[in-house]
Amino acid sequence: MPLAIDVISFVGMIPGISVRKIPNDAAAKAVNVRIQSGDLDAWYGADTVSATLAGGIVRAIYLYNGAHWFSKNVRSSFVGSPVAQDPYDRVYYTEAGSYPKVTSNLIATGGNPKPVASYRLGVPAPASAITAVVSVDSGADPDNFSDDETRFYVMTFVTAYGEEGPPGPVSSAVELESPSTETVTLTLPGLASNPYNVDRKRIYRTVTTGAGTDYFLVGEVTLATTSFSDTIGPGDGESVPAGIGKRLDTVNFDAPPESMQGLVMGINGMAAGFTGNELAVSEAYLPHAWPQEYRRATEHDIVGIVATSTGFIIGTKGYPYVLSGIAPDSMTSDKLDSMQACVSGASMVDMGEYALYASPNGLVAAAPGRAELITDKIISAREWATYKPETIHAYRYQNKYVAFYGDTAGTGSGTGGFVYDPRTNTFFELDFYATAGFNDIEGDKLYLVVGGVLKQWDADGEAAIAYSWKSKVFKGYPIALAAAKVYTDSPEDCGFKLWADGVLVLNLAELATEAFRLPAVRASEWQFEVSGTATVQRVSLAMSMSDFE
Repeated sequence: MPLAIDVISFVGMIPGISVRKIPNDAAAKAVNVRIQSGDLDAWYGADTVSATLAGGIVRAIYLYNGAHWFSKNVRSSFVGSPVAQDPYDRVYYTEAGSYPKVTSNLIATGGNPKPVASYRLGVPAPASAITAVVSVDSGADPDNFSDDETRFYVMTFVTAYGEEGPPGPVSSAVELESPSTETVTLTLPGLASNPYNVDRKRIYRTVTTGAGTDYFLVGEVTLATTSFSDTIGPGDGESVPAGIGKRLDTVNFDAPPESMQGLVMGINGMAAGFTGNELAVSEAYLPHAWPQEYRRATEHDIVGIVATSTGFIIGTKGYPYVLSGIAPDSMTSDKLDSMQACVSGASMVDMGEYALYASPNGLVAAAPGRAELITDKIISAREWATYKPETIHAYRYQNKYVAFYGDTAGTGSGTGGFVYDPRTNTFFELDFYATAGFNDIEGDKLYLVVGGVLKQWDADGEAAIAYSWKSKVFKGYPIALAAAKVYTDSPEDCGFKLWADGVLVLNLAELATEAFRLPAVRASEWQFEVSGTATVQRVSLAMSMSDFE
């Protein structure tokens, strides 16, 4: 006799479909479930990680150099340095309510909470121009105009990390009647406040060569120095004079927008962030330089960014955008024809070649050329609203989307979490809430802050956490089921419940054997639940115990 009910593989919840109409392998309710290859399994428990985090509600964490934990009380975005073999191990970050920052191995880890200290990201331009005075050569022939030279000077600031900013205003014209014998004494402007780690100044002057006129380096002094003498003679009009340094190449190295958020690091050393409806992109491999001409505007305010192998995916309060290209000066912007707003920047997660984010109607997958609501077949906008999408913050783990939601009051007390599996397009709920998380890509480890404590979730060696998986309602002609079998190697770690026409008729905390008898009940609707920590491959219900012999 064929089995009356036979579930041979398992997937998660499909909340938008009636529990009587979901597929046989789908769950009416699935909590703390891990499913790989169709088997029911348990996640490992959370291992407490020793770290001193920021006081209050921790909303962002970052693992620095594999040993130190950064933490913040506001949503923040951290990226590592794109510079190869960076001697300072710099980390760049943005945080809600403040300007972009940079920290390093010199200042980040000397106390708690970390980062201990930081500098303002970017290098300012001098606010005023250099003042120049010529020491006139009294022996020069004033009527010989052949060697006269007109110069202009500019100055830049440079940080202790070697980051150079844009030049300040151009000096007044400096007229030299005998440039080979005259000295120009320069009075250098200072820096009113220095949250940038600036420690020196560079002085440039105009030099004419066969390629034209440009600014070249004539000297570098400490930040405190206010005077400099330019004694380098003139060139021959074809090449730079001896003693002249590099060409000025930081003319457009603007500081990042003061309120920039959502920092990410893309391909070829390009960083990106946003403020309002403006996307800013840095100079390649120079995250302190954010040229104005690289910026792009979107129709609606930006709320999140994800970096891809071809550029950036941008979530806005309206249409999503894709910025594509391999260099910041040649990127193209494409507005995707999908009216799916991103309602939480913290919900936007890099899933490889696409981004997932929370919209008012469900989860949206956005990639170059397309954006689609991928959960519309499993959950409606009404059911989705119960997950408070505007509160979602999420992380990637084992190619799944792990999200937490429900902190509507901003107190750090959320409703819980869920795991979305793009492979099966199903949900699994989590019975706890985390205020922050971080995916360590190197080991694909997910770290969460739960109750103010840092934990590694699903940690090897930890005891498994209990799950529950409740089946659909199987409806048919009234029948009497006599036996059930849970296919598992650990029946003692598996519980079983059975409902007949909505009434709980069996509740076993653990199973003595894989197969067992059921109460003598006749019903037209049947539903079961398995729970515990055991791995379950299959659940079968039959009208006779002999069906399992």
